[in-house]
Amino acid sequence: MNSVRSDLPANAALRHVYVHFPFCAHKCPYCDFNSHARRDGEIDGYIDALLAEARAWSGRVAAETIFIGGGTPTHCTAAQLERYVAALCSLLAPTPAAEVTVEANPGSVDAAKVAALVRSGVNRVSMGAQSFHDHHLKTLGRIHAAHDTERSAAVVRDGGIPRLSLDLILATPSQTLAEQAHDVQRVLALEPEHVSAYVLTYEEGTVFTKRMREGKLPPPRPERELEHLHLVRDALEAAGRARYEISNFALAGAESRHNLAYWRNADWLGLGAGAHSHVGGRRWKNVEDPAGYARAIGLQGDAPVWSEAVSPPWQLFESLMMGLRLVSGVDLDALADRYGMDVRIEHAAALARHQAAGFLRLEGSRMMLTETGLDVANAVICDFVPDVPPPVTKSLKP
Repeated sequence: MNSVRSDLPANAALRHVYVHFPFCAHKCPYCDFNSHARRDGEIDGYIDALLAEARAWSGRVAAETIFIGGGTPTHCTAAQLERYVAALCSLLAPTPAAEVTVEANPGSVDAAKVAALVRSGVNRVSMGAQSFHDHHLKTLGRIHAAHDTERSAAVVRDGGIPRLSLDLILATPSQTLAEQAHDVQRVLALEPEHVSAYVLTYEEGTVFTKRMREGKLPPPRPERELEHLHLVRDALEAAGRARYEISNFALAGAESRHNLAYWRNADWLGLGAGAHSHVGGRRWKNVEDPAGYARAIGLQGDAPVWSEAVSPPWQLFESLMMGLRLVSGVDLDALADRYGMDVRIEHAAALARHQAAGFLRLEGSRMMLTETGLDVANAVICDFVPDVPPPVTKSLKP
């Protein structure tokens, strides 16, 4: 396996870091993330490998955002949590105003773990509430109850974490609009600065998709999904959480700075099993299996399984694909300077077509989706795929 570090520009700025902790108490049937249950005996060895990978990059990082996701990063003891989070926050040299987020599931945090996070420098927790109806939580395969979310949110607040984000899953099978309205009011009662509201998706390889194909779950209906999303959008915005991305809402100044880096197609470094990185026009992915990742780090010091160079036309498309998810859209002048191509010229026909349909609008040099366009974002964005070959993936396996 070959290191990717030698292929990167010497001045590549590493300001955003994603860290993957792949262990969970339970694998949810809708989840297609790299997560593993009943492998807790591997956690200590995984932490050793994770810190070794971080140490190898530490001289090139001055993190403005750190996001520790999973899996369930808080699915470990308080001592393990502090050991790896505190070390990461030292190795990744966060700036004084850095946003440091840790994901948590309700029921996976207690006062000792929150105290460990605070001592380590964490200032934001993102918690997967998903629903406040226990029967829908059961459908989703969640192992917490609605009251666990309220208790865990209180523990986070009382422990001194200044920013809380809560996740909701929308349009769960058999969920009514009245139940969806109840969920959003229960979320707002906890006064989170940020809310992520995602329509349930059926991803390939998940138990949910298998059940749907067997006729055990109803297939998604776009019109129903939009009803749920619009209800939640209106309720959150009425409560001062402005929609700034298709599925994300926040008080002014409380937007997720880490996710904004993704949506603006900034460079980021990914650490841990299955983590992706995108630095200086090159993208790579680490070994997915936690034990395999730990072995690779121990033997070679890094763990990439593939790498690819992304050409400017595809970087432009990815900037459109991600940036048009933002309500504020993209700055076409800035993209032209960055990639040497002007969307208004390269994709004039697609731009004109979606303007005429009322899906896109231009305000000066900014291009953004309209409210109607946000509802059909994927269809609009697909019209901007470049007419050049996609990136070629190079295997880095031995």
